[in-house]
Amino acid sequence: MQNIVDDVYEELKAAVENTAGKSCAIAYSGGLDSSLLLAISDYKYIPYTLGFSDSRDIENVDDASMILKLQVKKIILDDMDIQSYIDQLLKIDPKITRMEMGYELVLFILMDFIPEKCVVTGQGADEIFYGYRRFIDNPRLKNDTYMNRLFNVTLPRERKMAEYYDKELITPYLSPGIMRIRHNITRENNIQGNRNKIILREIAQKISLPEEIYNRSKTAAQYGSGINKYLLRQSDKIYRNE
Repeated sequence: MQNIVDDVYEELKAAVENTAGKSCAIAYSGGLDSSLLLAISDYKYIPYTLGFSDSRDIENVDDASMILKLQVKKIILDDMDIQSYIDQLLKIDPKITRMEMGYELVLFILMDFIPEKCVVTGQGADEIFYGYRRFIDNPRLKNDTYMNRLFNVTLPRERKMAEYYDKELITPYLSPGIMRIRHNITRENNIQGNRNKIILREIAQKISLPEEIYNRSKTAAQYGSGINKYLLRQSDKIYRNE
């Protein structure tokens, strides 16, 4: 187990080091995935978070900012014309589902406000390191289907989103090095009882991230930001082309 933890750590470090000399923002939620990448970058990435003022992500980021002594740039959605972003996302990918719209809106709007050329995300951590609650609830569930969708649907869409804003999307958890050792990243060394992402949590502990950060429970971006509540309230207006 220790070998794979060390291997993943070295590959994540290498992926982050590949961004040296670039001006990089990071989509930051205050949780394990983004905090780990931020720490590995020696806090050189510039953290941004997005959400409604009363959302969980804004609360989490405020808390993480105090714990880690960070200056996080917050983008508040309260008075924003979210429908215009929805309309543009539908042009980029007319097949995007309502569920996908929730989490992609977070990244899409965020990129509009980030001046840095490069945008780092934690994309792939949930799929590779068995971060979804359903992996805990269903011991027979494999991640193959989730990985296929990630590479064939989600990443191509997100690259188009980045191109729209003339940004470079950087995904360290999906780096070539991580992909080379992916066969060793098994559910057995990532799930223990009700805990998941064990490898990433051990790396976080190894580099002295506070336990309050690396043991924080996972909240999907569309829920943590408050976007999902907005979409539910506006459900009859959102898909104007339906």
